[in-house]
Amino acid sequence: MPQFATRLVYVLIIAMIAFCLGIGYKLYQQAPKMNIYVYPAGLSQSQHHILNTKMQTKQPNIGSFFKADLQAIRDDVTNFTWVDEVSVNRDWRRGIVIKAIPRQAVARFGSERLVDAEGKVFVPANEASLTSKPYTTLQGESDQAATIMLQLQYVNTLFQPLNMQVEDMILTSRQTWLIKFNTGMRVVVDGENTAQKIMNVSNVLQNQLVDKVSDIKVIDARYKNGFSITWH
Repeated sequence: MPQFATRLVYVLIIAMIAFCLGIGYKLYQQAPKMNIYVYPAGLSQSQHHILNTKMQTKQPNIGSFFKADLQAIRDDVTNFTWVDEVSVNRDWRRGIVIKAIPRQAVARFGSERLVDAEGKVFVPANEASLTSKPYTTLQGESDQAATIMLQLQYVNTLFQPLNMQVEDMILTSRQTWLIKFNTGMRVVVDGENTAQKIMNVSNVLQNQLVDKVSDIKVIDARYKNGFSITWH
């Protein structure tokens, strides 16, 4: 009897497991097609509209709740360069839930794009974003955007004691830096020992020429030793 009872228990357990697996498989096969829900928090109205419209075009091919390809949906969202981070999850009540975090622009890159603090260049969801803030304008090759951003931060830090901030910064194909400050003063420096030359300019302006900064039009630091000044 004990052996018979033990075997019976095992049989019942196996039957229950098989029954649960069968129910689960049936639910998987018969799961209804799910909606795609774009979470609006953190997105502007235009950003949410663009993502929502894009996802609705994918709706007919999204598949059922369990069969939906979350990675493919994520890839579609990240194709928008203004999207910084995105998560795609299944939610039994809402369906496929998308949460996207947009990039935060710190400067304008050229005339049609923005750039974040890490030097990631992107096209904004709304063209009006290009002029919505008094952004510093940066110009150069897209693959040099991170270098240009570091240079911007470096220059702004050096010239902060003079209440000067970069208004425009251009890195030419010959690696020449053209820098315009909010005071109107311009600095030109080449790609050789650039950081040291800019520091030298800042030090001289803060010390020997502190009373004459407003009289300076252009500083040309493309010399191995020293720099030249064009006065107003």
